[in-house]
Amino acid sequence: MERLEGLMGEGLAFFGIGCDATTARRLLSFVEELGRWNRTMNLVGLKEGGQIVGDLVYDAFFLHTRVAGFDSVLDLGSGAGVVSIPLAILNPDKQIFSLDKALKKVLFQRHMKRLLGLARLEIVHGRVEDIPPLGADALVAKAFGPASAVLLKGGRHLREGGSALLVKGKGEKASLHPGFLLEKAESYRLPRSDKAYQLFVYKKVP
Repeated sequence: MERLEGLMGEGLAFFGIGCDATTARRLLSFVEELGRWNRTMNLVGLKEGGQIVGDLVYDAFFLHTRVAGFDSVLDLGSGAGVVSIPLAILNPDKQIFSLDKALKKVLFQRHMKRLLGLARLEIVHGRVEDIPPLGADALVAKAFGPASAVLLKGGRHLREGGSALLVKGKGEKASLHPGFLLEKAESYRLPRSDKAYQLFVYKKVP
């Protein structure tokens, strides 16, 4: 427990995120429950709590620092909620949509919503192309596929003027897509990692 608390605190400090003891406890509860469910349901590939924090939750912390100006955020292909649930914990006043097609992962997210009382987390089960438009201010996507697929399938869930924040690897290059303007491409890294990542930010335009 102390190790997880230390890793969580290190990540929060690295990204300059302040939170109270209740919020920190909720973040730890999420990681603990994910580890427990993961032992029987294989929700994520990582099995150890420290890896879940360092390789998954830290990305959520980074994205938290980039969605401050948005009232609603869609996590596209959210899986076990490794981005959407920390975002909902850290931003209780934001509407967080968490969309995934895998039922077992959706069931875990619903469990976490009940357990942590995440009133503004809306968990959506289905294929992104089959869900009625959600009208989010921003969407975030990690490991969903190429930018073209994210913007084609997920862009319809953004309001006009909304932003798509795509997490990509070091070697990927930003590209142009109809109906979207590339506003920013920035490199970043996570605590205790030498891996380089990129964030591509696209704006939905008329």
